[in-house]
Amino acid sequence: MNNVTSIVVLIAFILGIMLLFNLYTRMLSKIQQNSIRRRLEKGKVNDQQLIKLCNAADKGRNRKFMAIFMYGIFFKSFLNMQEDIYRLYKAEIDKRGLTY
Repeated sequence: MNNVTSIVVLIAFILGIMLLFNLYTRMLSKIQQNSIRRRLEKGKVNDQQLIKLCNAADKGRNRKFMAIFMYGIFFKSFLNMQEDIYRLYKAEIDKRGLTY
């Protein structure tokens, strides 16, 4: 019975760590998006930089191997983060009337 209890505690501990990592990646994503949003609103990104950043975000959102390598089983968090960043840049490009 002692071994079963130890295994259950270990599984609960691992799940707890996974939950914390998931919360951390979500928080990191929100911080990054807010930072990008503020830079765009303040006009700190010129048109050429915006197009380059949008192209980089477009490439990044399709890199599943990199997502798996960096985030493991939470690779969908990375892909969602890249997709949200791409949407921010794309919306700003549309707002400025640029093409890329």
